[in-house]
Amino acid sequence: GGGAQRGARPSRRFGIGIMASRRSTAWSLFALLFVAFCAASATAQATGEPCQTRSIPVGVSIVEASSERETSRTYVGLLAFFGSTVDEGPKGSGDPIPLVVASDRNACEPIAEVAGKAVLLWRGECAYIEKAINAQDAGAAAVIVVSDEEELSPMSCAGDSIVSIPVMQVLEEDGAQLEQDIAAGAVTVALTELKLKGTVDLTASTALLAMASLTIVFGAVWSLSDQMVHFKKDETESDRGAGRAEAARGSGLEGLEITESSAAYFVVFASVVLLIIFFTMQHWVFIIIKGVFCFAAVQGLTALFFAAIDSSFKSMSQDINLPVFGTVNAVSVPSVGLAVATVLVWLLNQGADWAWVLQDIMGMSFLVNVLRLVHLPNLKVGSMLLMGAMCYDIFWVYVQPHLFGNESVMVKVAKGGEKHESLPMLFLFPRLGGSAGDFSMLGYGDVILPGLLIVHNHLFDNRKVVPGRPRVNYLVPSIAAYIAGLLLTFMALYFEVGGQGGQPALCYLVPTVLGGTVGYAHCRGELKEMWRGGDLYDENGEDEGERLIGTGSTNSTAVNV
Repeated sequence: GGGAQRGARPSRRFGIGIMASRRSTAWSLFALLFVAFCAASATAQATGEPCQTRSIPVGVSIVEASSERETSRTYVGLLAFFGSTVDEGPKGSGDPIPLVVASDRNACEPIAEVAGKAVLLWRGECAYIEKAINAQDAGAAAVIVVSDEEELSPMSCAGDSIVSIPVMQVLEEDGAQLEQDIAAGAVTVALTELKLKGTVDLTASTALLAMASLTIVFGAVWSLSDQMVHFKKDETESDRGAGRAEAARGSGLEGLEITESSAAYFVVFASVVLLIIFFTMQHWVFIIIKGVFCFAAVQGLTALFFAAIDSSFKSMSQDINLPVFGTVNAVSVPSVGLAVATVLVWLLNQGADWAWVLQDIMGMSFLVNVLRLVHLPNLKVGSMLLMGAMCYDIFWVYVQPHLFGNESVMVKVAKGGEKHESLPMLFLFPRLGGSAGDFSMLGYGDVILPGLLIVHNHLFDNRKVVPGRPRVNYLVPSIAAYIAGLLLTFMALYFEVGGQGGQPALCYLVPTVLGGTVGYAHCRGELKEMWRGGDLYDENGEDEGERLIGTGSTNSTAVNV
């Protein structure tokens, strides 16, 4: 876990950021929690627009026949996330369709009549959905958009406009060849969908579920370990005559305890951050977010490396003096060095095929650190936080696009603006059999918020010190409820419940985790105590064992917003 060294200050014992205290670490992680929640939620809902008809990339075989050439050419395209399938299109699958170039190359304005023909046009100057609608209004049977990037990327849309013809993308060099052939003579194309492997990837979904569950379990176990170590330290100081209350005040765990006011304002602040990103969609904004993520990852990795080195080389755990930093624990030096090196390797190799592994490790360390240091005082605050987060998801996914125009704030932030900047607030796992860069994703917000309640449940279960191993009466059913919520989310994605390409996961996780907690606590006769936290216990007095904690971290610093 990570207790305090005998005779040393707790903040230096862990050495997070060498000199940063647990309190300042918790504050910085809690601040990043706002960004992680709004950004990751946005990314998770990137396919939640009414105009979209699919959420999984679908390839298209485009067979070109020219009057000037005896042999045909075959190109590979990628269907947009909107529009019909090839089979449902006006011409069906495999039938030759005359191909022409749009009178306006970008098709951002109405184009000349192209009844019954496939139209070739180019990316840029307006949204994909506008190009498709203009081509559809001109009578096009299919749309082929020429990309200006080196790789194909799924085309998305915003709003509730309906496109009933197939829309696909081809590479720039393929588009140039098609244009050249059209200029030389009559050209037809036959379209056929490619049945890509891995469209329903149980392996990737299972991996994401395992990563999320292990992150929460690790955070819960480590948080309880911290509490136990500091409780024993309090007992030692009390035995020396310091007094029980004074010892508890003087050496309590310096984390953060979420208050009712901070839970109430959490969603408001998350929405403000989302809007700030939306209205300042500049490259430097994403650089700042990525920098903050790296900073939090360094802190989380430092804690993990510190615990691993400290448990393996106990003789290293002693205070040393360093210039500028002063007195620090010797284990802090290699811990910080390894953490910084890991983050730098990821930062310099983000485009590599293996970079997702480091991103997942960094994300897991960050989330575990949040779960260790940020606590819920009782079920009441946890309910406020989770219900507010679920309302946040519902509003920004389903309501906002209809109230403030067809443009979705979440979708635009998720796509990184016009330059498609990436947000690293995700667990990633490659789809087996998919193309390079094809990942299944899970936002951090869908892990950390239910995780806070699950950690609270585990601490509540062990609120009194009794002999034996820590109890898991709440941890096991809480994790089971979380897994059930994620499985419901995956099922909703598969069946496209509500017609959305993506699903707000908290709409399934909150009922299972929060509802399961309430029901289970009621069956055990502990709902009232869990709801009110430490207050109820103080009124009734101690009835068994010694009190370790209220329900979360009784000596934590309260987060008042």
